Amino acid sequence: MSDAARELLERLLAQADRHGRPTLPVTERYARAYFADCSLDARERIHAALRNAEQAGAVILEWGRGTAVQDLKRLRLKDPDRLAQWLGITRAGNHAEVIARSVEPLLADAPVWLSDAFAQGLKRWRRGEKALQIAHGDPDEAWTLFRIAVAVVNGEQDGLDLRRFSVRLLGDSKAVERRLNPLAKLLRNNPTWVDIDKDDELFRALGLEKFPPPVLIKGPLRLSLDGTALDLTELRPFVGLSPDRIAALQPSATIPYLLSIENLASFQRHVREIEDDAIVVYTAGFPAPALVQLLGILDRALPPACPVLHWGDRDIGGLRIFGKLAGAWSIHGLCPHLMNEPGGGAVFSADQRRRLHVCRDVEGVVGELARHWLESDLGPLEQEGIDPRSPV
Repeated sequence: MSDAARELLERLLAQADRHGRPTLPVTERYARAYFADCSLDARERIHAALRNAEQAGAVILEWGRGTAVQDLKRLRLKDPDRLAQWLGITRAGNHAEVIARSVEPLLADAPVWLSDAFAQGLKRWRRGEKALQIAHGDPDEAWTLFRIAVAVVNGEQDGLDLRRFSVRLLGDSKAVERRLNPLAKLLRNNPTWVDIDKDDELFRALGLEKFPPPVLIKGPLRLSLDGTALDLTELRPFVGLSPDRIAALQPSATIPYLLSIENLASFQRHVREIEDDAIVVYTAGFPAPALVQLLGILDRALPPACPVLHWGDRDIGGLRIFGKLAGAWSIHGLCPHLMNEPGGGAVFSADQRRRLHVCRDVEGVVGELARHWLESDLGPLEQEGIDPRSPV
């Protein structure tokens, strides 16, 4: 079959799969290959192939009139299934049904947001479009991506680095790594994760990293690291530790407070400018699971009266980070530090206020913080805009 004829017919079928027009004008805009070779022999080969498709009951050819009776004006689709059969290809809708039969059993107990994301992708695949960087004719890839997402939702990656998780789940150490881009887009359908803008922060929050990131920490502490006792008291301004290797932590002096800090610049300034015996921890944005575990160890090790605080940005992302950290402090509880300061000059957008109104109904410190920001007419504020101060 002529390549130009096949291109025309495939384009007409693709339009049908997208629920578009059932006709295709034969013009230079819509049929460039048809006009690429203007010789009579080439044009007749194209017409012969198209007439064969018409005789098969797949299309109708519409010709000019009068002196232009030999000019092909338009292709009209008659039977898309016959056209697909005649071309020897599978229609997008049939490919999509294969994907549906493959993926839907995975989602039997999935959260609503994940099922909805699949439904949206299926609509695009039925139209012959890509969804989540996956073509409609690739059911294996669709199954793999949603299998990873379901595993992450179920916490199957907990306690594993990225490659060990990948081997255990799919038998390939790099299978998950190769799909991190579409996986991030898929996982952001979860309202809890939608505000984590950067992919690396999202994967850190979920524990999907090759190795747990080091924890930057300062303060009078003794720890057990791989069976070795270490004293961090004199290490200034801070030290970096692998959190997954720490078995125990104990204060080596009276601790005036513990402060976790979201952003690196503010952490660096605080540990250099505030001279005291506080424990100060850098969260690196949204905290990794290994860091949350380490904070749980500190929760049990610190005296009950020790104040525990967090300093982060005054925005939706900062509120989500605060809520995640608060879950680690079941004994002490977590208080905001410098997150209720007046000033900043900006106001929350309508979308930000809408999200804050959702958060204000959450029980506990997250709801209290959101309510205070709304009721006090505070706007967004980046913590780098405030000088470090001791909370005591």
